[in-house]
Amino acid sequence: MMRGALGAIAFAAAFMLSARGSDAPEGHTQRVASSFFLPCQFSSFSDDSTLYLRAYQGAARLPELSPGGKITGGTVSHHLFIGGRIASYFRELARLAHPRLIVLLGPNHKARGHAPIALSALPWKTPFGFVDVDTSCLRTLERSGIARVDEEAFLNEHSIGALVPFIARSLPGARIVPVIFRKGADRSACEHLAEILKGAVNDGVVLASLDFSHYQKSADAQREDRSSLRVMEALDEGHVERAFVDSRGALCTLLSLCRLDGATDFEIVDHTNSGIIAHRPQEPCTSYINALFRIPGAGASPQGH
Repeated sequence: MMRGALGAIAFAAAFMLSARGSDAPEGHTQRVASSFFLPCQFSSFSDDSTLYLRAYQGAARLPELSPGGKITGGTVSHHLFIGGRIASYFRELARLAHPRLIVLLGPNHKARGHAPIALSALPWKTPFGFVDVDTSCLRTLERSGIARVDEEAFLNEHSIGALVPFIARSLPGARIVPVIFRKGADRSACEHLAEILKGAVNDGVVLASLDFSHYQKSADAQREDRSSLRVMEALDEGHVERAFVDSRGALCTLLSLCRLDGATDFEIVDHTNSGIIAHRPQEPCTSYINALFRIPGAGASPQGH
């Protein structure tokens, strides 16, 4: 395990030192100071807070959520087109739970790296400061053999990079464990990972960074979302293939964990699609289901306080 973590740091350091400007994604930067590079991962717009500050200034006014039940997990979009709605989600999460650890599950969109289920051991640079990884939880996951540190997999991966600044802004001091899944990640491995997470997360929260229906007209996206919602409401990881989502591996892991925790109280925070928001119902769109899973009757006081 230590070899994996040290190898990740060595890889990142070598990458930062050899990075070319053409390799940097829009809004990212490898250079931290004029002649010094840090071994870290970079969030979206890691040196420019403008987009995120605008998201908080224009945060959607969502119905205030009830305080009952302990929050175990949730789903949240990584599409910055709805940045204001994402900001509202993290504000509510901070108000209701204020977790000190967030395990962030997401898709490996570009199938980078080599691990079917990859972990990042490095700190993440955001426009609001660095977000550190929880090394204890990370080591537990890596020792299981189900997931391994693979920093290459996280380069330019917006399922993590887009959300880390919201965590830094709304939950300062919180630590993260980023986990991303290649398409076709083995379902039994995802279910086993959920069992490991149950013992490793304690009072943290597991969030699946997901966008749902893609490339459909608004009405068709809503139809696909109804199928996804049936799977989510029933905690039915055994039929996760019926969900229209960009990482069934991440969703399977989340639902398995919530079932193990008894987090059967499913609450939709925000559900819409880009066609509805842009008033373009006939154009291909992306749908968003931002939701929370709670343990009914469990303590509802903010976690970590």
